[in-house]
Amino acid sequence: MAEKLKFFDLKAKKYYETDQYEVVVRETKRGKIKIAFAVSPYTGKKFARILGPAK
Repeated sequence: MAEKLKFFDLKAKKYYETDQYEVVVRETKRGKIKIAFAVSPYTGKKFARILGPAK
């Protein structure tokens, strides 16, 4: 079971906590980073949270 992460819904201006998210590794100018994407229960839109550098 994945740990719960806190996300912020920009439209509703509210935080929400969920364990239903998808982790993606993206390449940037500074290297690879891990980003978690989750759907907000308030608006149904997808929001992201940066988790840190990927190893």
